[in-house]
Amino acid sequence: MTITCLSEIDLPRNGVIVFDLDDTLIAERQFVASGFRAIARHLGRPELAERLWECYAGGDRDALGTVMRASGLACDKSELLAVYREHTPQLELAPGVRDLLQQLADRGHPLGLITDGRSVTQRNKLRALGLESRFDCIVISAEFGSEKPDERNFRHVMETLPAERYTYVGDNLHKDFIAPNRLGWLTICLLDQGENIHTQDFSAARPEQLPHLRIARIAVSS
Repeated sequence: MTITCLSEIDLPRNGVIVFDLDDTLIAERQFVASGFRAIARHLGRPELAERLWECYAGGDRDALGTVMRASGLACDKSELLAVYREHTPQLELAPGVRDLLQQLADRGHPLGLITDGRSVTQRNKLRALGLESRFDCIVISAEFGSEKPDERNFRHVMETLPAERYTYVGDNLHKDFIAPNRLGWLTICLLDQGENIHTQDFSAARPEQLPHLRIARIAVSS
């Protein structure tokens, strides 16, 4: 069943609502493009940002290596990867998302975040969006020591924010919904509009990978 947005779902009163970050609250492609611009600035070669993006958008997941070879760059690739991973990104939330998070908090819903990734990268994303203090519990895999679908990441939220009901909103069928499904959470998948890093193939997913509900958008812009 597909619903227009999260606000149309009758969420359990005072239940904890937990979000994924990449391709759920933000489009991961925004971060990729921002990282390419940071690399180009670091090298003093602004034109490289567009070349990097063209390679990446064309399906080359080693866009950096490809552009380095084509441009004759002799610098250390690990240095450029560090620039990419540690830069302060330029990001925007989808329309209506910030207001929705505030409305959920105002209605008494504790808010959590469970995301996989490096600490510095994910923290920089949250700071850039002004969201680090919005969540009552944040679980980042590199800080916590395990990645989704490990149940420990979700159990930590349950221990930190005791409640009768929990909801998880994510996008990745491979790992986002397995653990919360087992734990009795309500699981909601934000549908890919053709921009996600990870594709969604519902027909190939195992039953435990499937969410209970699907939404077209997190929020409707006001």
